[in-house]
Amino acid sequence: MEALLNSQCAAQSVGPANQLFALLVQTILAAQCTISPPDMWPKDYGPTAMARGLEEYDFVIVGAGSAGSVVANRLSENPDWKVLLLEAGGDPPIESEIPETFFTIQKTAGDWENYAEVTPHASKGSKDGSFWPRGRMLGGCGAINAMLYVRGNARDYDRWEALGNPGWAWADVLPYFRKSEDNQDPELMGRDGGALHGTGGFMKVNTFPVHHPLGHILLEAFDEAGFEKNSDINGARQVGFGRAQGTIVNGTRCSPAKAFLVPAKDRPNLHVIKHAVAVTVEREPNSGRFKYVNFMLNNKILKVAHARKEVILATGAVNTPHILHRSGIGPKGLLEQVGIPLVVNLPVGENLQDHLFVPIMFKFHKSTATNYNTPLELAKNLFQYVTDRSGPMAGHGVTGVIGFINTLNPTDPFADIEYHFFQFEKGSGKSVMFADKVGYNEEISTSMLEAATEADVVMAIVVLLNPKSRGRITLATTDFDEFQPPKIVSGYLEHEDDMATVLRGIRRITKLLETDTFREHEGELHRVTIGECDPLAFDSDEYWECYSRHMTLTLYHPVGTAKMGPDTDPDAVVDARLRVKGVEGLRVVDGSIMPNIVSGNTNAPIMMIGEKASDMIKADWAAQEAKHTEL
Repeated sequence: MEALLNSQCAAQSVGPANQLFALLVQTILAAQCTISPPDMWPKDYGPTAMARGLEEYDFVIVGAGSAGSVVANRLSENPDWKVLLLEAGGDPPIESEIPETFFTIQKTAGDWENYAEVTPHASKGSKDGSFWPRGRMLGGCGAINAMLYVRGNARDYDRWEALGNPGWAWADVLPYFRKSEDNQDPELMGRDGGALHGTGGFMKVNTFPVHHPLGHILLEAFDEAGFEKNSDINGARQVGFGRAQGTIVNGTRCSPAKAFLVPAKDRPNLHVIKHAVAVTVEREPNSGRFKYVNFMLNNKILKVAHARKEVILATGAVNTPHILHRSGIGPKGLLEQVGIPLVVNLPVGENLQDHLFVPIMFKFHKSTATNYNTPLELAKNLFQYVTDRSGPMAGHGVTGVIGFINTLNPTDPFADIEYHFFQFEKGSGKSVMFADKVGYNEEISTSMLEAATEADVVMAIVVLLNPKSRGRITLATTDFDEFQPPKIVSGYLEHEDDMATVLRGIRRITKLLETDTFREHEGELHRVTIGECDPLAFDSDEYWECYSRHMTLTLYHPVGTAKMGPDTDPDAVVDARLRVKGVEGLRVVDGSIMPNIVSGNTNAPIMMIGEKASDMIKADWAAQEAKHTEL
C-alpha cells in the first residue's frame, strides 16, 4: 500500500501522511463491501442440489424478478409448503445497488440483452434493432431499472375488469399496492387519510431527491410554462409534473430481491437456485398435469425440478412466452413450423405492448458551461456516497423529475404521455455511454456527442403510454435443438394514432423553449443529425415523424404476451386467476398477463400482480384442501 501511495508522489512522507492516505483507501474499500455483501442475498441451493439431488417441491417458481420474488416470499409464508425458486442469473452487482450507476449494468452478464427487429416504422436509427435490456439476476428487471415507483391510474385497472377479468379493478388491486409498500415520505402518507399509500410492507418507497441544478431549471420551466404541478403521481390525479417516487432505501436500490427475498432467505422451506436457466416445462405422462421444469444449471447440466402443486412462470413478457412456445403451448401454426409437438393452441406471444419513447435534446449554458471533471467529480461523489449514502450518487439527477400530460384534454386526470429526463453534463462522456448502450448508429451517436461537447444537455424522453400498435414474441429459429433467443417484433408506431400522440407530446415539451427560464439558461433544442430527416422542413410534423421513427427506443416495459381474459376472448392465454388455459398445474405471474399496458412504469404493477396472485394461489389450494376434507 505504501509503495503504491509513494509511486507518483513528488515528495517523501515522514509517515503520518501516508498513514492517512492508507486509512482513506481502507475506509473506501470497507464501505464498498457493505454496499452489496454476498451474505445479504439468499444462499444458492444449487451446489446442495447437485450433491444431494433435487427433492420434490409444492411449487416451482421460475424467475426471481419483480413478480417471482414476491410470490416466493408469500408462498413460503406457509411452513407446510416447500418452494423452489429458479433464477437464471446470480446476485445483483454493486452497480445495481447504487442509484446513479444503474445504466452501466446493461450489456453485461446481468442482462439478457435482447433486441427487437428494425422495422420501417420505428428504431430506424438503431444499428442492431431496438435494444431491450432484461434483468438476469435476483430481482430481475427490478434490479437494473431506474427504480421509479409508478402505478399507472385507476382507469387502467377498471378497464382490465371491464374486459372480463373479475377482481382486477382499481378497488381490487389498490390493497395489494398498499400491502407491498412501506412508504417513507410522511407528506404523502398524510394525504387522503393514508388511503392511497401503505406502510409496513416489504418494498421501501420514497421520493427521489433532486440534487442536480438542471433538475431545478426544469421544475421552474414547467411552472412558468403552465404545466400542472403534481406532488404525488400515484395519487388520485395522475396528470402533472414533480418529483418521482422510487424504490430506494438509505440511498440504495430496494430491488424486489432485497425487499422480498432477503427477509425470507432463512426460511427452511424456501430454496433458491441461481444460474438456472429454464428451458421447458413438461407434463406428467399419466395425469397430463404440468409438473416438471427442465433447466440448465450453470449452462451445462440439465436438471429437472418437480412440482407437486404448480409450476409458476414469472420470467417476464419476453422469456415467459419463449418457454411456453418451447413447451408446446402457443399458436399451432408457429409450433408446427418449427416441429414442436402441440400441447395446446393458444395465442402465446401475441398482444405485445411496450412503452416506446422518443428523446428530445435540450442544450444549456453553451457560453458558460465548464467541462465536467469526471475523475474529480466521481471521486468526490463516490466518497460522499460510500461514507453516508448521500449526494448525487444516491439519486438520479434530473431523472428524479417526472411528468404526465393528457395531450387531447388537459382537464382529463389520466395521461397519454409521460416524460422522463436524463442529463449529460458537458464533457462528461455520458452521452457516449448512452448512445453505445441503446445502440444508436454512428451518425446519431456523433451528433449526440457534439451536443454534450459544447453544452450541458438534458434529454427529455417522450413516452407513449397507451399504444394501439401491437407486436409479438415468436421463435427466432427453425432449429428447435439450438437454444436461440426469442424473436421480438415491437410493432412500434404501426398505428397512426400512436404517431399522432407522440407528435403532440413532442410539441408540448418543446414549449419549454419559449420560457424565460430556458432563455436565462441558454436553453435551446439540439437538432440531431439524421440524413433521411434533415432535408425536411425543420419543426414540421413531417420532420418530427421522420425523427421519431429513427430515434424510437424502449422504456423497458414489455407486457401482454400471455394475455389475461375470459374464455370468450380468443386472444387470452390465462384466466383471471392467471392459470394457463387448457392445461393444469401451470400459472403465469408476471407482466405478460396484462390485457392492456398500464399508463406508467410497470415495476410496481408487476409486484402488485405477484401479491394478488399469491393470495389467489393460497385461496385456490385452501378451497381444494377443504373440498378433499369434506370428501
